[in-house]
Amino acid sequence: MKKAFILAFSCFAFLNYSATTFDKIKYLDTLSHSEDMKVRVVDGVSTEEIVKAKVEFENKNDYFILLDPSKTFFYINGTKFFSKDREIIIPPSAKRSRVIDARAIKSQANAISLVLDGLSKSGNEKTIDFPYLQIKNDTKHIFENVEVMIVDIDYDKANKLQVKIKVKNIGSDILILNSAVIEAQEQGNSLNNIRKRSNKILLRKGKTEVIVVNFQTLSKTSEKLLVWNDAFVTAALLPMSPLEIVMCSNKQNLANYKPLNPTPVAVISKTEKKEEQIATKPDVKTKPVAKKIEPKKIEAVKKEEPNAKVETTPKTESNRTIESQDRELHASEIDFGNSEGKFYALLIGISDYTDPEIPDLDGLPVKDALTLEKVLLSNYTFKPEDVKVLQSPTRREIVIALDNLAKKVTDLDNVLIFYAGHGHYEDDNDIGYWLPKDAEVSNSSNWLYNDQLVASLRKIKSLHTLLISDACFSGSIFKSRSVSFIGASDVIKKKYQLPSRKAITSGTLKTVPNKSVFIKYLVDRLEKNKEKYYSSSTLYQEIEQPVGNNSNSLPQFGVIQNVGDEGGDFIFIRK
Repeated sequence: MKKAFILAFSCFAFLNYSATTFDKIKYLDTLSHSEDMKVRVVDGVSTEEIVKAKVEFENKNDYFILLDPSKTFFYINGTKFFSKDREIIIPPSAKRSRVIDARAIKSQANAISLVLDGLSKSGNEKTIDFPYLQIKNDTKHIFENVEVMIVDIDYDKANKLQVKIKVKNIGSDILILNSAVIEAQEQGNSLNNIRKRSNKILLRKGKTEVIVVNFQTLSKTSEKLLVWNDAFVTAALLPMSPLEIVMCSNKQNLANYKPLNPTPVAVISKTEKKEEQIATKPDVKTKPVAKKIEPKKIEAVKKEEPNAKVETTPKTESNRTIESQDRELHASEIDFGNSEGKFYALLIGISDYTDPEIPDLDGLPVKDALTLEKVLLSNYTFKPEDVKVLQSPTRREIVIALDNLAKKVTDLDNVLIFYAGHGHYEDDNDIGYWLPKDAEVSNSSNWLYNDQLVASLRKIKSLHTLLISDACFSGSIFKSRSVSFIGASDVIKKKYQLPSRKAITSGTLKTVPNKSVFIKYLVDRLEKNKEKYYSSSTLYQEIEQPVGNNSNSLPQFGVIQNVGDEGGDFIFIRK
């Protein structure tokens, strides 16, 4: 009888405990924006024992964001309940998700906060000029706190080379590795990494990462070198402000809820078919999804993107004044004639292709490059010896021309790079390509892709670099895609003083006709311009509408990411 009583009491206690423990409060899905990222909290739930939610992070910038979950906490009824989890790393323009929870809370509420503390981002980046490395098994080299070792090489029947590389960070705070820009050099030829993926990797001090790169080679016996092309970048971790996300079981709970931050960032609910804003800060527009094209379809294509704001940051201490007190200088006050800087131009037109599967363009891109050369020499301060036209060049010839620019350009000079020809865009990987004369449909080793061009542009230490591309080359080349035109005529001097790295692209995902509307209006506006000082942002403004009105494409303008733009602009100077 005693045993039966004990057993019955135990069962009653278990049932009562279970009912109490597993009473759940479910929270609405919420979305919060900050300047750096977008955070979505879904499937939030709490019991007396645990509170948890799935957190989806989206990095909106071109640097890494890190979160230390041990400093992240749920704020419930005035008490902080800390999470315990491993570090979360969100690469540039990438998405990550993680379930964050806290246990043994013994507290529940219909409205709580998830506070993401311990946030930091990569900054103060410095490129490591890592030496070339001979491609041989067990080859090892250490340079500036980076240890590299080739652990395996392998060829297939088609002479495609696969190289497995172990990279170790032996000293820096953090090391950023971009394997997409790594090339091989064989018999004077540069070979692309044909794995194509351009995801960057972050290595903490003491950490090791094994990467694989592939190259289409000429033979198995020829000597080959690994060319790093700014694949290694050291950086510091910069602290970020905490981000608070309100979690509530219904909208009415927000009325009396007092978060830690008195003015929380935008929080919106997704319980209905469309998102509804339930906090004070307006939503931030996100990048639209580009149309998808077939992976192997080769055509002159460009990507439609929205415009966004371009920031300008003064370079010197004398310029760092409060905006309301900072007098903008008109172009008439500038004496550009005393500048020692030169104007260089590299104009590339590709009309003919060796691969019969890539259609020729009837000589028009070469004609466009020559027409632009004539306008620059006739109307602007470009000198014949500083303007080079490449007519249907190979990939190697383009790379050599870019390298030659890097060797002679100074930080007082201005560089214009123009490309017309076939292009290709991979929507899935967000990678754009130029197709040189020797490009092949079935093999991308001779394609010139945006990561490689960005690496080449980084080596050109000019005051201003402007890239104009009449082919698909958007993807990850842009940091932002717009410019503010307010008061443009009154800020010429400041725009000229500050370094800039800008691009204008013809901007469409549709096939471009041989006779380019984009080039037509680009040359027309440069010819008809009567202003002494003509900025690239004004040029873009004047071609955007006529190109859009007379074609299926809309030109794009923006900052080229990670190459040193400080808010300036390329200024065409009339003779």
